[in-house]
Amino acid sequence: MPRCRRRCFAVRLPAVLATLLPVLLASCAAFPGDPAAGGSVPRVYDTATGARLGEEELWRRLTAADFLLLGETHDNPEHHRLQARIIRRLAAEPPGTGAVAFEMLPVDRQPVVDRHLTRADADLRAFAAAVAWERSGWPDFALYEPVFAAALAAGARVLAADLATGVTRRIRREGFAALDPGFRRRTGLDRPLPAALERGLRETLARAHCGRLPESMLPGMLRVQRARDAMLADRMAAFRGRGRVVLITGNGHARKDWGVPFYLRQLAPGRAILSLGLIEVRPGEALVAEGRPFDLVWFTGGPPRGGRDPCEAIREPPRGAAR
Repeated sequence: MPRCRRRCFAVRLPAVLATLLPVLLASCAAFPGDPAAGGSVPRVYDTATGARLGEEELWRRLTAADFLLLGETHDNPEHHRLQARIIRRLAAEPPGTGAVAFEMLPVDRQPVVDRHLTRADADLRAFAAAVAWERSGWPDFALYEPVFAAALAAGARVLAADLATGVTRRIRREGFAALDPGFRRRTGLDRPLPAALERGLRETLARAHCGRLPESMLPGMLRVQRARDAMLADRMAAFRGRGRVVLITGNGHARKDWGVPFYLRQLAPGRAILSLGLIEVRPGEALVAEGRPFDLVWFTGGPPRGGRDPCEAIREPPRGAAR
């Protein structure tokens, strides 16, 4: 059975994987020693020094952030339990958490979010139906429900933070001209990425799709990725309530080189930004933190996904792609 792909980049999961996802999720189990269940000391490391952080130092670092990015592998239940745990803990630490932004919700859904998620006892299943979560391409809402529940219990506003529905298709066709000029200026999308960052992003996008994307598709995908990172940052920076802002997003957006922090540094200079990558490791795999593109990494297990090569499912080019 093919391994679930991460939805960290601009193109959605291939249809075959989306079809297999419910089967995969049904077999997901807690990783032994799950810290969220109180089973072990967190395996959190500083990427600058490679040093392991104790519990006290971890929470000191997290609570000091004005903007906290919590990366994830989207179909990993442990990642969502850890995110919920962090949000609950931060709620008790001044200045509290003012907002939790979600990559999974396009900005045009904010009115629906506000209608359904204004109280801690909100009906989350009704909310999921209202935003058509089942048709969104994201993993089962049950995985994300604890994160939404923690945000509401913390009294935080839930922010829809991704590009509006349909905008990614326009960006592929029209480039950044499809976006509001003011948004382009304030986020820096009217300027090219530094060459080294653009090269790294391009190579990462190609690897994420197993090197099987036609070269002609990469420029459009790169533009979409940049626009999504910029929008996520813009939504965080624009929050005017009190307390820190937390972002729930894929690890590809949480990385601090060309990801959301790149744009946050321009939009909110002087504010404290911290990126935490939740990284899957296999039993016996070395925990290498140094050089990873986050401030901190939290090593976790992964749900069972079978042993086949995940690239098996995307041998064929995407529909409509040049061959």
